[in-house]
Amino acid sequence: PDTLVHSPPTVRGGRGSHIEETTCRATRQPSSVLFLTNSQNKQTRYTMSANPSFGSDELEISRGSEKFNCSFQNSVDFPQKEHVNTSANPSSSEISSSSEDDSEISSSCEGDSEISSSSEGDLEIPEGTILGDHHVVEAFLGEGGFGVVTKCRNTKNNQTVAIKVNKGNPKIQQQAKLEIFILEQLRRLDPDRCNIVEWNGYFLDGEHICLNFELLDQSLWDYIGDRKNQGLPIRELSPILHQLANALFHLGSVGIVHADLKSGNIMVVNRHESPVKVKVIDFGLAHPASALIPGHRLGTVGYCAPEVMLGIPCDEAIDMWALGLVAVELATGVPLYPGEDNYDVLRFITETQDYQSKETRYIKLKCLDDLEKLMKVRRGPENGQQLLVRLIKQMLALDANQRITPSEVLKHPFFNTGLSGRMAAPP
Repeated sequence: PDTLVHSPPTVRGGRGSHIEETTCRATRQPSSVLFLTNSQNKQTRYTMSANPSFGSDELEISRGSEKFNCSFQNSVDFPQKEHVNTSANPSSSEISSSSEDDSEISSSCEGDSEISSSSEGDLEIPEGTILGDHHVVEAFLGEGGFGVVTKCRNTKNNQTVAIKVNKGNPKIQQQAKLEIFILEQLRRLDPDRCNIVEWNGYFLDGEHICLNFELLDQSLWDYIGDRKNQGLPIRELSPILHQLANALFHLGSVGIVHADLKSGNIMVVNRHESPVKVKVIDFGLAHPASALIPGHRLGTVGYCAPEVMLGIPCDEAIDMWALGLVAVELATGVPLYPGEDNYDVLRFITETQDYQSKETRYIKLKCLDDLEKLMKVRRGPENGQQLLVRLIKQMLALDANQRITPSEVLKHPFFNTGLSGRMAAPP
C-alpha cells in the first residue's frame, strides 16, 4: 500500500497524555513521514533521515509492538519557523508542523548571531550573549566536537537551563537533527522516573541548532574525581548503578540505544543529596536499536563493546558493556580499559578476560575476579563486593548474547535490600 496507518490512536501516559497516530509511507516512497497528534490535536511532523554511514536506505521503526519499515531521504526536514519549547511541562509542547514542502532549517532570529568561531572552528560564546531571543549566557559548562554547552537564563520565566549549541557546519547540523529525532522518541518517558535528562525542545540562533535541557550539577566522572579516584563505598555505588540500569531498561522500552554511555555522559543531579540521583545525558550518537549497522562509529574509545570495535553486528547490549565499565570506575575510581585506540583496548580486554595481564596504565588485573582484591586494597572490605564483581563480569561478557540485560540487572542479588548498604567490619 502507499500508506500504512497505525490505528486506532493510542493514549500514552506520563507527563501529559498523548494520542498518537502514526502514518508511514511505504518503503518505495522517497521519504518516511510520521505524524504525532497530542490530546489538543496539535500535530507534529517528522521526516526521518538516514545518516549516510548507516549504509542502508531503510530503517525499521518500532513503536510498542508495531513495526514499520521506512525509507529515508538524506536529511531530516524541519519547518522554517522557530521552534522554542521552554515550558515547565515540555511533554505538553510540540514541535509545530508546517507544510509538506518545508525542507530546510532556517533561522527565525532577526539580526546577526553573537556566536563566533575560532580559527580552529571552535565556538566562542561570551557571557551575556543572547541565544535565540531570550536565553542569556551566564557561564560556560563544557565543549565537544559538536560545539559547546552553556548555562543560560531564560528571561521570559527566569529559569536556568543548559543549552547545547551545535556548530553550524552541515555535518554537525545533520547530527543535531538526528539527535532531535531521538529526543522526540524519548518524550514518551518520564525523565525523572527513567533517569534521563529532561529535554525542553530546541531553537535556532543563526545557523546554530540549540538544544534546551534541564541544568544538572556535575558529571559522574568529576564526582568520582572529587573522591580522589578511590572509588565509592558500596552503599553509595549501589543506588547509582541501579538508576543507570533503570535508564537502560527504559531506553530499551522505546527501542533506543544510547551508544556512548560513559561516566562523562552521566550527570549527578545534586551532589549534596543522599542517595545521589543520576541521569543519562548526550544522545548525540544514539540510534534506534534496529538502525545499528556493523562498522558504524559508535561510542568512545575505552567504552566501546568488542562487537563495535570488531565491526560485527551489534544491538542494545553495547550499552550494557559500557555500564559494566562505568561500574568498575565507580568501584575502583579508575577506568578498566585505558587506551588511545581500539587496538589498545582490545589488547587490554584480552589480557583481563583470557590471558595473563601486563601492567596497564592505571591498574593491574590478572582477571576480572581481581577486581574484588583491588576494591579491598583501595577501600577496605565491604559487604557486597563479591556480588558486585559477579555482576560486573555478567555485564562484561564477551559474547553479547550472554551479557546480562537491564531487567536482569535490576533483579540482581547485589541490590537486595540491606546487603549493599551495610559496611563490613575490618577483619
